[in-house]
Amino acid sequence: MFTYIRNRFLNLILVLVGVTLLSFLLSNLSSADPAEAFARRSMLNPTPTQIEEIRREMKLDLPLYQQYFSWIGNSVKGDLGISYLTRNPVSLDIARKLPVTMRLVGISLFLIIFLSVPISVLSAINKNSFFDHLIRAVTVLGISIPNFWLGFLLLLVFAVTFPIFRVVDHGSFRSMVLPSLALAIPIASSSVRLFRATILSNLNKDYVVYAKARGIGNSRIIWRHVLKNSLPPMITMFCQYLGYMVAGSAVVESIFSMKGIGMHLVDAIIGRDLPTINGCVLVIALIFVFFNTLADLVNVRLNPQMSGKGEELYD
Repeated sequence: MFTYIRNRFLNLILVLVGVTLLSFLLSNLSSADPAEAFARRSMLNPTPTQIEEIRREMKLDLPLYQQYFSWIGNSVKGDLGISYLTRNPVSLDIARKLPVTMRLVGISLFLIIFLSVPISVLSAINKNSFFDHLIRAVTVLGISIPNFWLGFLLLLVFAVTFPIFRVVDHGSFRSMVLPSLALAIPIASSSVRLFRATILSNLNKDYVVYAKARGIGNSRIIWRHVLKNSLPPMITMFCQYLGYMVAGSAVVESIFSMKGIGMHLVDAIIGRDLPTINGCVLVIALIFVFFNTLADLVNVRLNPQMSGKGEELYD
């Protein structure tokens, strides 16, 4: 297990280096000049000399590789730089925005589990019934609907036409329901289809036939045996969805005007705020890689053979 954890940790470092390098290069490929953008926000008619002075202050005149290694060295110490837009430390801005996004992701994940697990079990048990066909049709529709369109639809129906939920009272539970649903429904639809297929696959396994031969009831077989053996792919998927939802929260936060890290990243991209862009990408990548690694470790704990080194882990 120690060897597997060490290898996963090394892979984590390589992924983070690759993500930060790619983010740094892409953010510097734009033709827009961050120094000029900052100067035009700060001054009425900046001169080329003033823009050049700002570029030197921001150290944008250094070669790109020096900028990258300087940023990496400071990031390891927890210093992500100073935001060009807010003039605050990037880490402080992210610390203020991240809880909003994590609250949104947490509620969305609860809705995904609450919707997908029982619906998947009922759909698998009643295979080819009217309920099963209905769920399959609804999940295809749910997967096909884009987040932004679903968000606008929920906003129109449940906040404007029928003002059941509030979307301006940020922080309250009622204001989080609609954005959480917009983020959760497409993922829950995909989860139902995957979990249903996994349950159906396990229902045809020998241990189910043996359990039925022993006289064990169907409900006990489903909830105590089949469900347990169907969990590993779902654990991996749910952990991956956590990272995906953090990374993909920008669209939903933009629609519902939520001041989370996704919306903060969008504002930084529009404003050419390079330190904030790189800082947000680094934090999102850390969250994504952490939850993927956590999923792998949980699955290896449940089934050591999944690591590809089952014999070593059993010793």
